[in-house]
Amino acid sequence: MSTARPPGARLAYRFALVLLRPLVRLLFRARVSGGERVPSGGFVLASNHLSGWDVVALAYPLPSRWLRHMAKPQLFRRRFLGPLVRFLGAFPSRGGEESSVEIAARLAAAGHVVVIMPEGARRRGRSHEPHTGAARTALAAGVPLVPVALRGTDGVRRLARWEIAFGDPIPLDDAEADAGGADPAEVATGRLWHAIRELEATLGSQPAEPAASRSSAT
Repeated sequence: MSTARPPGARLAYRFALVLLRPLVRLLFRARVSGGERVPSGGFVLASNHLSGWDVVALAYPLPSRWLRHMAKPQLFRRRFLGPLVRFLGAFPSRGGEESSVEIAARLAAAGHVVVIMPEGARRRGRSHEPHTGAARTALAAGVPLVPVALRGTDGVRRLARWEIAFGDPIPLDDAEADAGGADPAEVATGRLWHAIRELEATLGSQPAEPAASRSSAT
């Protein structure tokens, strides 16, 4: 599978974001913290997974970046939605000849922001054990692995406030040594999940960042 998208894909993504960001600000009063921790260049962004609106919440504080989502295969089999999400840059979590981790690593190494949600499915009242795909991608690509926690995206009908909290990139250089012969991706995933849960615990108490801080996240 090629990492390239049709020439209009990035433009379409940005146009959609231009339309959505004012609505997110107005309706959900989005609050962002930790935006200064977002690195430049390619990286893997890993968050908790509350609803389908998570993709919009993650894009909101990163208006200058094109987020490439690893999405569940079922989306790509839907008649109209499938071609749309693929056109906008998403790719399925199960690959064909090339694995999804290989695709994700190639995108991240090429400078993209690759979004992988370790839980793999929406919580629907309970959290899921994290998968290692985000960590494997970051390790394979040699790029930062950035944790982020979301709150409120499962409360769209009641117009709940959205909160997006970024954490420091997860240390990966010593993951192999700490694994002691086991799987370094498991060590990195443990660190990642701990960071996400710690960020979740802060939500609801963080002050909003100034607009200048949010817009500088690239």
